[in-house]
Amino acid sequence: MGLGKEIARIKKKIAQFFIGEFVSDHTQEIVNAVSRELRNMRDMQFMAYQEMKEDNLQYRHDIAQGLRVNLKNSEDHVLTIPNPSGFFAQPAKRTAVFYHNSYYHFHYLAQALRRRNWDVVTVSIDNPKLSSYTYYHGEDINLYHDDAWIMRDNIANFFRLAKERYGLFHFANDHVMAFDPYNYYLDDPPDIVEWKALGKKVAYTSSGCGSALLKTSVGNWSRQALGHTVCSRCRWENEPSICSDERIGAWGEKLLKYADVVFAETLPALDYLGRDTVITEPVTMCMDPTIWYPELEIPEEHLIKRDPDEVLIYHAVGNYQLRMREEGLNIKGTSFVLDAIQRLEQEGYPVRLIFETNKLNKELRYTQAQADIIVDQLNFGRYGATAREGMMLGKPTISFVNRNEPHPEQQLQCLKEVPLVSATETTVYEALKDLVQHPGKRLEIGQASRQYALKWHSHDGAAHRYEQIYDQIMAGKKPQFPESWTYFEPAKKKYSIGNTPTLDGQPAEACLLANATTR
Repeated sequence: MGLGKEIARIKKKIAQFFIGEFVSDHTQEIVNAVSRELRNMRDMQFMAYQEMKEDNLQYRHDIAQGLRVNLKNSEDHVLTIPNPSGFFAQPAKRTAVFYHNSYYHFHYLAQALRRRNWDVVTVSIDNPKLSSYTYYHGEDINLYHDDAWIMRDNIANFFRLAKERYGLFHFANDHVMAFDPYNYYLDDPPDIVEWKALGKKVAYTSSGCGSALLKTSVGNWSRQALGHTVCSRCRWENEPSICSDERIGAWGEKLLKYADVVFAETLPALDYLGRDTVITEPVTMCMDPTIWYPELEIPEEHLIKRDPDEVLIYHAVGNYQLRMREEGLNIKGTSFVLDAIQRLEQEGYPVRLIFETNKLNKELRYTQAQADIIVDQLNFGRYGATAREGMMLGKPTISFVNRNEPHPEQQLQCLKEVPLVSATETTVYEALKDLVQHPGKRLEIGQASRQYALKWHSHDGAAHRYEQIYDQIMAGKKPQFPESWTYFEPAKKKYSIGNTPTLDGQPAEACLLANATTR
């Protein structure tokens, strides 16, 4: 007999019992009969639960192993998630949901955490056709659907699963603290309120100067080092719907209320990023050193034809046209980079600009790997993705570094060690000329850059730091940046930067090494 019919039969007997209580002399007999039926029903429910648990085992295993739902191979982009109602998971010691793409960082951090026996999954709700996907390297699950109702059902199903399985909700990007996007702009998102009521934790990775840093504060902080403000180079300076103290302040208050830890990733400790729940040293913005590798093999279609003595200078801006001000300025200082290279050309130096925009990030590394010098940003004061990629590839990289913090004790250790060549719009010409004239210096800085990137941005080192912070917040403690962590250093290997001599050494695969170093 089916479970539904059996339950209906038992309900009928229970009804008979209540009637019989008043009209029958056999009340105790009926009570005993109903008790037997309830025991039978309980046994049947247990068996059904066991079957449902077994049905979910493969799904659980696939997620734990990093199942990738490849929407490109799906005709209708439908994702069906098993309804976990009644399924009580037995979570691993450490569990986390990474929600939204933080470039490729969550993708590689999750891989490293799985190697540490975590149960972790990366989730996106973005349309894979969006231009932002040029920056991503993949996710385990994509809940997007062209039909909004189906998409909300996907999200609701996943939320039910997440509540039973995971202990940490870690999201990226501003103003999107919720599982369901319909809750983004609510002061108290119902799904996050429920999540926290269950005793679960929330983590957030910042994405830039609008991430809980007030516009006024950023302007004052950047003026100390530049004379002009970084805001005066920003496309959104005069658009309060995107950047204003009021909007950013409301976001900061929301973070303060719900986030157990905020990963500021080197942003200055101003405003809401100066609180005791904030980690300012780099943790989550990590990379796979075997993807960005100094001896990266270049596919033939990506080879750059060049003269033997030519010095290639790489500069890139995502969404270039969108981020330009009317007067031809942008936050990266692109016009000043172009002017500096043109001036060097006029002076007879064999330099050539390689400029990229809106190209697949996984393909950009082939161009970066062939460059002699990389120039990132000249205004903001903290380095971004292009600089991290350049350093991991062992390239000398120019990027303005503003080491100012509100208090001396808040100075970042990573910025004390970073080998970036710091330059502004007014000094980029001199910085470029120095590197063009001294190939040995390029090699030396490139080697130091690779070592720095391995220490501060390799995914395995980041996973060790992340795990320690996770344990702190799950125990109800305030997050503290770890005093030590393990990371991998490569043995010396032959590689060249541009046309400089190679170094002698024994070949070794990056990150597949026996010698682990502790900070």
